[in-house]
Amino acid sequence: MFKKTKKWLYIITAVTLVFYGLHYIIPNHIILFEGEKFNAGPILNNISNTEGKQQIRLFGIMPVKTVYIDVIKNTALIPSGKTVGIKININGVMVVSFSSIRGADGKKYLPAQKAGIKKGDVILKVNNFEVSSVPQLVSQLKASGENELTFLVDRDGKQINVEVKPIISKDDNETKIGAWVRESSSGIGTITYINPADGSFGALGHGISDLDTKKLIPAVGGDILNSNIQSVKKGNRGNPGELRGSFSMTSKIGTVKMNTDNGVFGILTAMPQTDFSPLPVAPRSQVVQGAAYILSNIEGETVKKYSINIENVLQTSFDNKGIIIKITDDELIKKTGGIVQGMSGSPIIQNEHIVGAVTHVFINDPVRGYATFMDVMLNGASSLKDEIF
Repeated sequence: MFKKTKKWLYIITAVTLVFYGLHYIIPNHIILFEGEKFNAGPILNNISNTEGKQQIRLFGIMPVKTVYIDVIKNTALIPSGKTVGIKININGVMVVSFSSIRGADGKKYLPAQKAGIKKGDVILKVNNFEVSSVPQLVSQLKASGENELTFLVDRDGKQINVEVKPIISKDDNETKIGAWVRESSSGIGTITYINPADGSFGALGHGISDLDTKKLIPAVGGDILNSNIQSVKKGNRGNPGELRGSFSMTSKIGTVKMNTDNGVFGILTAMPQTDFSPLPVAPRSQVVQGAAYILSNIEGETVKKYSINIENVLQTSFDNKGIIIKITDDELIKKTGGIVQGMSGSPIIQNEHIVGAVTHVFINDPVRGYATFMDVMLNGASSLKDEIF
């Protein structure tokens, strides 16, 4: 009797461990292309290619997890690899740091920080007046003197009111709150793909974060600008490199609509010249270890092919680090040292399918880095369709 009980305890324990292991491994969110099947393995039921919530069961009986399925339309996209200037407009002004103010009594004050404003907060209104630029904020402070002001700020998506009492600086007689703020951000990045049907694009494969706060910039539009790469700071172990180029604020070729964790998306109003034809997008199930190539623009405005090796494919990853790559192209390594800042978004082509985009460099091994699956980028861009059509 004792042996039978012990045997059943082993079975129950094993099933429980399998159950919780599967619950942890299976992602909450699964992205499929039209017609693609999700291989749940031999002990789990298959799920249909239908958007919405679905339940995965062990042996078709025991509920393991409820997942959300996103289904993406199959389409052919133009792989780009062209660098552009990207200017992101902030919805308000973002607080990036603090500095003390010397008051009339000679003492140092930090009004904004003392009131509870934090780095990364976005100031939306002051006393119910909308603030969308630094001059507007300065104007509101100047009009207040040292009277207490109500700041409406956005903090990680939640709007809160903060009461701030400004100080008139003894040094320049200006009304200040002791905060450095920013109304926009700009830099160079790479367009991954262009949809020839509507001119929509995806770039970077990750979002643009503020350099000081490290937080994703809450974009309210922006511009895509023609750029020219003039030099490269070569990367080496522990010291990432970067593409150095120029762009003019008057050379607008498109508009930014969204800045997300999985890419920057928008519409091009002028199609960049390209030698590449539309290619089908590969579902993650078709991405394999082995040879591939990227398209990158590391000199002037010329996009070239460079060989890479896909070293690992993390099929259950739904962030922007699902693929591990290694640069194998001697020319690219000689000129850049590997992956450098500005190459993020370079499309990855394998078996003449677009499979992903470069996103991050390994700081201590610059020939290696992460890339994102295309389904992650396209899912991030999916909300553009309502605006386009």
